[in-house]
Amino acid sequence: MFNYKKLGNFTYHMITDANLINSHLRKWIGKEWKQDMEEFPDQPWSVEWMELLFQLNFQLVTIDIGTIILRSDLMEYKNESYNFVEELERRAEEMEESILRGSSIEPLLVNGENMELMDGYTRYNVLKKHNEKLIYVYLGEKKE
Repeated sequence: MFNYKKLGNFTYHMITDANLINSHLRKWIGKEWKQDMEEFPDQPWSVEWMELLFQLNFQLVTIDIGTIILRSDLMEYKNESYNFVEELERRAEEMEESILRGSSIEPLLVNGENMELMDGYTRYNVLKKHNEKLIYVYLGEKKE
């Protein structure tokens, strides 16, 4: 089901068939967001993104990483025991080492209506750190 292709300095494992992309994302990303909603009920983006997951059709495209918009309330999220940005930096360091040792990455998940990054903040940070310009994303657009 996955194809492997290098773009810039990174190898991606990706699905090219739009029907398979959508079913794959709904199964795996949907499962992750459902768990996030249970674990962090004060985070509205998981609920919003879960609704969008079923309203958008996703396709594999390459885009300029500079067009991606990070969700500000997610980037600012913290409480007594959790700071999103600090956790993101820690995860990005771990992921970077794995990627540099040869692991492939998935395309990022982007809402094509507003270019908001919906999934892949850790991968995004690693790609930005390494000055990648063009990247693979699953871009979601409204169903017609």
